[in-house]
Amino acid sequence: MADAAQSDVWTTILFQLGGGGILGFAAGYAFKKLLKLVLLVVGVFVIGLLALEYKGWVSVNYTALANSIERALTGGASAAAGVKSHIIANLPFAGAFLAGFALGFKAG
Repeated sequence: MADAAQSDVWTTILFQLGGGGILGFAAGYAFKKLLKLVLLVVGVFVIGLLALEYKGWVSVNYTALANSIERALTGGASAAAGVKSHIIANLPFAGAFLAGFALGFKAG
């Protein structure tokens, strides 16, 4: 009877490690591809905005732009604090997910 319970524990742990690693790899790979696309779109937008400003067609309020970027970055930091407690609660899955995420991000 004890062997069955121990087997269930190992099955659960291996499932969490394997599933976390596979899902982490997929998420890391997709995140890097999406990040490249977002940076491309933002870069084209900024170049277009600068060109329009150079021609005198628009005027850019750089102070408001910097404030908006600062608010966005601050909001991301507060969201990361909530993720930390979730990761600690699911450590085996989270560890495998983070390792898989790093490998997927590198491969992407």
